[in-house]
Amino acid sequence: MAERSRGALSPQVALWILAVLAALFFLRAARTLIIPIAVGVLISYALEPAVAWLERRGVHRLAGACLAMLLVLGLLAGGGYLLRQDVTQVAQAVPQAVERARGTLQTALRTAGGSGSDAGAGGSQGDAATARGGSDDGSAARGGTGAATSGGGGGEGAVGTSGGGLAGGETGSLIQQAISATFAFAGHLVVVFFLILFLLISGHHIRNRIVEISGDGEQRRLTATIIDDINAQVQRYLLVLLFTGVIVGLATWGVLTWMGVQHAAMWGLLAGVFNSIPYFGPVIVSGGLFVVGMAQGGGVVEALQMAGAAIVITSLEGWLIAPPLMGKVERMSALTVFFGLLLWTWLWGPWGTVLAVPMLVIIKSVADHVDRFRPVGRLMAP
Repeated sequence: MAERSRGALSPQVALWILAVLAALFFLRAARTLIIPIAVGVLISYALEPAVAWLERRGVHRLAGACLAMLLVLGLLAGGGYLLRQDVTQVAQAVPQAVERARGTLQTALRTAGGSGSDAGAGGSQGDAATARGGSDDGSAARGGTGAATSGGGGGEGAVGTSGGGLAGGETGSLIQQAISATFAFAGHLVVVFFLILFLLISGHHIRNRIVEISGDGEQRRLTATIIDDINAQVQRYLLVLLFTGVIVGLATWGVLTWMGVQHAAMWGLLAGVFNSIPYFGPVIVSGGLFVVGMAQGGGVVEALQMAGAAIVITSLEGWLIAPPLMGKVERMSALTVFFGLLLWTWLWGPWGTVLAVPMLVIIKSVADHVDRFRPVGRLMAP
C-alpha cells in the first residue's frame, strides 16, 4: 500500500518540478516586460504610505499621488544636478586609473621576473652568437627576401586600411547600440512612471477586485490576508532598507571626507544606494573606490585604504547587520536571501539583484498562508 501511494505521488512531484522550471524560464524570457512592472509595483509600495497620509488629511488621492511623484522626480533631478560635476570627473578619471593600475602591474611583473632574466642571460648570449653565425651564412637569402618584403608593403597598407574600416564600422555599431539602449531605457522609465501613478491613484481598488474574483467565503479571506501580509512585509522591508542606507551613506561620506577622498559625497550616496544589495553591494562600492584611489595618484596602498574603509562600513551593515535584520523582519534566513540573490540575478541580471528580496518576500508570504506550500515556507524560515 505504501509503495502504491509513493508511486501515485511521483507524477505529481514531476509535474510540480516541470511547472517550476517552466515558470523560471518564462520569467527569464519575459524579463523585458516583467522588470518594469516589478519596479513600478515596488516603488508604489514605497510611496503608498505617503499618499495615504495625505489622503487622511483631506488631500484628494489623485493630487497626493501627483505630489508624491513630483517630489521623487524633483529629488532625483536635484541630486543629479548637484553631483553632475563629480560624475563627469570620475568618468574622465577612470581611464587614467586603469592605465596607472596597468603600469603598476607591469612594473611588479618585471621586478618579479628580473631574477629569472639574469639567470638566463648567459644562455641568451650563447644563443645570440649561434644566431649570428647562421645569419652570416644566409645573407644571400636575405637579399631575395628584402625584395619580397618591399613588394609586400602595399599589401600591409591594404590590410591596415581594411582594419581602419572595420574599426570605424565597430565604432558606428557601438554608437547605434548606445542610442538604442538609451531609447529603450527612456521607454522603460515612461512605463514605470505611469504604472506607479496609476497604482497610487487606484489605491485599494485592485486589491478589492482581486479578492472578489478569488472565490467565496474562506477563499476570499485567505486572499485578503495574503495581500495584506505582502503589503506589510514589503513596506517594512523598504523602511529597513531606507534606514540602513542612510546610515551607511552618511558613515561612508564622513570617513572618506576624513581621508581626503575626492567626491566623497557622491561615493557616500552610491554606498547608500548599493546597500540595497546584500552581500554584493560592499564589493561594488569598494571596487569603485579602489579605481578612484588609483586615479588620485596615491598608488596601490592609498587605493587599498580607501576601498578597505568603505568595505568595512558596508560589510558591518551588509554582512553582519542587514542579513539578521532582514531575516527577522521578513522571516527569512540569511541562506535563503543569498541563494535568492543568485537565482534572481540569473533570471533578471542586475535588476534581479535589486529585486531579489522583495520577490522572496512575496513567495514567503504566499507559502506561509497556503497549506500546500507550507513546506516551502518552512524551508525559507530562519
